[in-house]
Amino acid sequence: MKSFLRAIKGAAFAAAIFGLAILGLAIAYSVLPRFAVCQSHSGSNKASGAGPHKLLAVKATGTTRYTDQEILAASGLELGQDAAEGDFQEAARRLGNSGLFSEVVYSFSYTDTGVKVEFQLTDIDKSKLVPAHFENFVWFTEFELRASLAQRVSLFKEMMPASGQLTDRVAKALQALLDERRLPGRVDYLREGQQDGGDITGIDYRVEDISIHIRKVEFPGVPSELAALLTERTHNLTGAEYSRAKLATVAQYDLLPLFLERGYLKAEFSPADAHVVAPPSTQPEDKSLDERPQDEVEVDAVMPVTPGKVYSVSGVSWNGNSAVKTEEAGPLIHLAPGKPADAVRLAHDVENLIKLYHSRGYMKAEIKPDAKLDDEERKVSYSIEVTEGDLYRMGEIEFLGIDTPSKDRLREAWTLREGQPYNADYTRKFLDNAPRLLPKGLQYSAKINEELDAKDKTVDVTIHFRVQ
Repeated sequence: MKSFLRAIKGAAFAAAIFGLAILGLAIAYSVLPRFAVCQSHSGSNKASGAGPHKLLAVKATGTTRYTDQEILAASGLELGQDAAEGDFQEAARRLGNSGLFSEVVYSFSYTDTGVKVEFQLTDIDKSKLVPAHFENFVWFTEFELRASLAQRVSLFKEMMPASGQLTDRVAKALQALLDERRLPGRVDYLREGQQDGGDITGIDYRVEDISIHIRKVEFPGVPSELAALLTERTHNLTGAEYSRAKLATVAQYDLLPLFLERGYLKAEFSPADAHVVAPPSTQPEDKSLDERPQDEVEVDAVMPVTPGKVYSVSGVSWNGNSAVKTEEAGPLIHLAPGKPADAVRLAHDVENLIKLYHSRGYMKAEIKPDAKLDDEERKVSYSIEVTEGDLYRMGEIEFLGIDTPSKDRLREAWTLREGQPYNADYTRKFLDNAPRLLPKGLQYSAKINEELDAKDKTVDVTIHFRVQ
């Protein structure tokens, strides 16, 4: 029996021919910095030919994400086909090009009845996998879409590689799904990332060349007392372009606070869905009209919400505060025992307490409300954890963007001297009175820069004025 080892890494392949071994000629293909080592095994002389043989089995080792059957489907091979080394090389190339494996090594062996192949796979690191998002495929539920892709695209799962050909295979499958249903639009995708650059965070698939507008918004699962408020906050979505990403943003920043401020501390919105509104001329009994391609689609956006329970405050405790005593800090935190916990108000209260610390020179103070929920009693107790940090003192003050006389007037008016505990609130109030010390007839904007010196525990302040 002859055995051939093939190694593929990345999208390109180089070929190298090794020397003759006693049992035959061994060949390896690889794009690694090194060549793969060829192994030889004893076997039947009847199968010594390198031509096509019946494929008996495909085995995958090394991968923890995929089964033998999934690798077989993704390789393009079929059990029972006549296969030779070129078929295995192409199968390995296809697996490597998917972007899901950092290394693909294969070996195959002949027997009296056929040939067996084994793929030794190294999964790419999970940090290089990102979620797939489906922005506006309004004709399908999320479950339907993913189930269909799992059948059509081998190796497709919840997470995808940020690079490689799997992204294109998914796009082609989505396009085929639209075409088969005679649905309009062209499938395209974008690799999502942070605005300031950095790593890719997701693959965003969407249907282009079509206008999908919202007729109304529905909220399954919403408590009756919040239905009217939710409808009011989403009235501007009527007639807007349907976008799951936009609806997710609305849910997080506009709608979720309505729940959090009323004690629904575990409230959660699921990804938005949509129901396509049939054209007015469509008759229910005429199913063929429902399948006509249309350049414009109207939908009812569905934003499912799981409100959870309402939690009441059972108590508040403090830990770590000394520069600001509990008697002074307590009234700033509005958590009334027996009343629903207002998480939105609490976030604002924490911001105000941090400002108080900054006004006393504790520029790195951190405050974290630790909530302990009692689901059975529907109560929540808070421990306000305070890390005050070091006291920072006033360093140097500098004024930029104005003439020298104005700088002198401002410097004379500045009463926070070097070495005194820094007061961030003083700096902002100082700017309220600064216009009377600046040239008449001009409007200025001001930008404050506070530079903290961690070694000396000082704050150097630069105020940059600019004529508007």
